[in-house]
Amino acid sequence: MREATVFEGRFFDGRSAAAHAARITIAQQSLVIEAGSMRVEWPYADLEKAPAHNDGDASEIRLASRAAPDALVILPAAARAALEAAAPDLFCKRAERRRMTALIGVLIGGSAAVAALLFIGVPAASGPMARATPKAFESQIGENIAAQINTILRPCGNDEAMQTIEPVIAELAAQGEVGFDVRFRIVRARMPNAFALPGGQVMATSGLIDAVGDDQEAFLAVMAHELGHVRERDSMRAVYRNAGLGILLEVITGGSGAAQQLVLVGGQLSDLSHSRRQEMAADEIAVEIMTKADLNPSALARAFEAIIGADETLIEDDDAGFSPPPWLSTHPDTEKRIEYARGQAREGGPLPLSAESWDIVRNACEAARDETEDSEGESPNEKTPAP
Repeated sequence: MREATVFEGRFFDGRSAAAHAARITIAQQSLVIEAGSMRVEWPYADLEKAPAHNDGDASEIRLASRAAPDALVILPAAARAALEAAAPDLFCKRAERRRMTALIGVLIGGSAAVAALLFIGVPAASGPMARATPKAFESQIGENIAAQINTILRPCGNDEAMQTIEPVIAELAAQGEVGFDVRFRIVRARMPNAFALPGGQVMATSGLIDAVGDDQEAFLAVMAHELGHVRERDSMRAVYRNAGLGILLEVITGGSGAAQQLVLVGGQLSDLSHSRRQEMAADEIAVEIMTKADLNPSALARAFEAIIGADETLIEDDDAGFSPPPWLSTHPDTEKRIEYARGQAREGGPLPLSAESWDIVRNACEAARDETEDSEGESPNEKTPAP
């Protein structure tokens, strides 16, 4: 049996920065550290070399224990022979390589597992996760994303216009039982576009209003479609799908704030696209809402056609600053959808807004532009990227 060897050294207990003079015994099965009233034993199987204070410093041996990662013991270089005899793996390069190989294997395996979760598991689970998300939490996420969007696409509806259109949107939401208090905004952008964010945020661009012109019913059909996405919580699904593990951790931890940044990075509006199935479902809900509101559902077909026509005009205009894809770029099978909407035609009742009231909405951004020009002397830049 090998005799124990004792050396004088220093011990950092991990609870304070103070170094304690220590009597260190290299015993049969473990390193025994005695410093004042403290006495700890570190089994050799748990020992690992700690980085030297200075590169190439061979005057001391610094050891840590995997069981106490914040603690450190320092022995003189003279203790090396006794340590090699007691714990040969500690200085064996082959053993070190085995440990490194095992560590790399664990990291690769862990990375593969995380990748599978992000790119397979999370997309597959995005629907159930969206349905399980508390609505108040989803609404907060929508507010955060909307605030980011509005730094680029500025709201432009004046008070009179918003007070005119908001009750109509709210009534459509009530007819569709969307499950959220809908907040509607008009944003200044030339491309014809509309989108729903998590938690009942719905936006329409001034370009969409320009595209439909005096066809109020076509505009409302687009809003009914977006309300379909709100009801199905499709945008929340897209956030989960794109933000992946970060937003999952946000839900689990109760909201640390870090995952919200992943929402803003991973869930950029250009990535909040929906599948063909989701788009068709939103069209069907739009038909349902328009029917309940005593409006003609085939107005959705007219909206599609107006958007396509506006797109072609903007693309041909070299000065438009227009960069496709616009609203329909993430809405596949447009011709089939137009055919479907036309097939739902029915005679509708009177429109919610009079021609004069609709003109107030149509001119909302023009009025806001005039006010901005009066106060600042110049028109805001409208060449904003498509969401």
